[in-house]
Amino acid sequence: MDTTTTTPAPDPAPDRLWEELVTSALLGTDRRTPAGLARTVRRDVTDGDVTGGDVTGGDVTDGKAPDDGMRGGDAAGALLDAAALHTVRRRAGLRPGPAVPPPEPAPEDPRAPLPEAARRRLDQLLAGRAAPAPAGRRGTAPDLAELLPQWLALAEEHGYKAPSATLPALLDAARARTDLRPPALRFAGPRGLWLARLNPEWRFALRGTGAAGSLPSLRDAEGVRALWDEGLFAERVALLTAVRNDDPAAGLALLASTWATERAEDRLMFLDSLRAGLSDADEEFLEAALGDRGRNVRATAAELLSALPSSTLAGRMAARALTCVGFDRTADVPTIGVEAPHECDAAMRRDGVVAVPPAGRGERSWWLARIVESAPLSCWPARFGGRGPEEIVALPVADGWRDELHAAWCRAAVRQRDAAWSRALLGSPAVPPATGPGTSSLAERARLLSMLSPEERALWVARFVAAHGLSEAFQLLGVCAVPWAEPLGEAVIDALDIAREAGGYPWSFSGVMGLAERCLAPEAARRLEPLAARPDEAEDVVPGAGGYWSEAFQRLVSTLRLRASIRAELVPPG
Repeated sequence: MDTTTTTPAPDPAPDRLWEELVTSALLGTDRRTPAGLARTVRRDVTDGDVTGGDVTGGDVTDGKAPDDGMRGGDAAGALLDAAALHTVRRRAGLRPGPAVPPPEPAPEDPRAPLPEAARRRLDQLLAGRAAPAPAGRRGTAPDLAELLPQWLALAEEHGYKAPSATLPALLDAARARTDLRPPALRFAGPRGLWLARLNPEWRFALRGTGAAGSLPSLRDAEGVRALWDEGLFAERVALLTAVRNDDPAAGLALLASTWATERAEDRLMFLDSLRAGLSDADEEFLEAALGDRGRNVRATAAELLSALPSSTLAGRMAARALTCVGFDRTADVPTIGVEAPHECDAAMRRDGVVAVPPAGRGERSWWLARIVESAPLSCWPARFGGRGPEEIVALPVADGWRDELHAAWCRAAVRQRDAAWSRALLGSPAVPPATGPGTSSLAERARLLSMLSPEERALWVARFVAAHGLSEAFQLLGVCAVPWAEPLGEAVIDALDIAREAGGYPWSFSGVMGLAERCLAPEAARRLEPLAARPDEAEDVVPGAGGYWSEAFQRLVSTLRLRASIRAELVPPG
């Protein structure tokens, strides 16, 4: 005999019922059954099976099923049914919110559209950027993500605009890599900035460099003034940079108009914008900034003034430097003598010399370095009997001051962009860095190299690689113009070939290999093809090294060929 029992239950408010359902799902239906969950419980009196039934809410305190006899499986199914029903009811009863005004139409981009082949290549590069990196060996396929910056630079050079459908992927790429942001946002153009305003994840495009895309015309004096007075900090930095690049005098006048009311941290960023177009016309403003209440502002003003060899500050530093450095009269041969300052007086502190040195530096050597690096290099030939930079650098220095003095001269050469002094401090590329003039720091040498012409820079590094190999050349290669000039490319390929024949693994040269993929001229692929073949391994080499070298050279060749294809696809418009 079948007996059917139905127990009605009150229907709580929808939000309360949903909370009950969630609580029961978390605790388990064998411990808690939500109130208001009603089902028909049908019991077969003969065999006692439960085929349906009622469930009234309640907690289970003794570890047993609810008193109505519903089994765990039936209660769980009932809960899911109720959750599904409640979800449908909530969605069906949703009332539309107030209407939101549609966004303004995207602005027009007057630049030329991409050629079809170039558009497909861009899609490939952006898809490759998002692909997960393979585990273990890299294989022979090019690293597409590393080619995207070159693609963007070439597209910008030819004045192409980004396809509208590509803008989301392009903004995602810029969001993931900060080094991509400036070229990607320039390529995205005004439509990219318009789209970035609609997605919080792309708001980075509206700050800093990206803010330049929404600047008023620099010929719109009222618009420039309004943004400078009322804009956000990032917009004001972008505006000042743009005005300064267009008209240095107008940029200085804009900054001077509100300088007294700016915050110290803002003054520091604004002052740094004066590096572009720095000239003697900025001296009066920078000299006044030496009295600023912010220490970092004073230090930046002093640094900028020391980059102007004819400035009054440079003259004061020259007078101090000449009292500290000169000929050692007690030596038998011409020797440089050094007498470091004994104190850091108030005038030195006003001129940017920080009184307290960093940890590990002596006070006197710290003060000397700050003075010498801020003095104009033009003061030294007369001090040393009319000698030129190379002759001065070659002079011995007494009492162990050589490294400190040469390092300060290196910083002065970079700050004053003096090619003659940079060349002298670099010395011969055949001389090991540890024993040569200037500094043994490869980072400092790279900065000195950047003061030379691209042709001279490439030739110097080529000779350095030929003399010392690639183990210390990575930073030096990074400052050479791309694509590498033929002598430099040949020197790098020869050095890689020598390393391959030495029998070790190529992993220690992975950084140089990556640079070669991006910087070698695509025409070098023909020279590299024989090196990509798998060699017969000799008995005295590391097992398997030949296979790894072969893969590395195959990847290099395939990358160079891909770069050649990119250049052929991105032809100038028309």
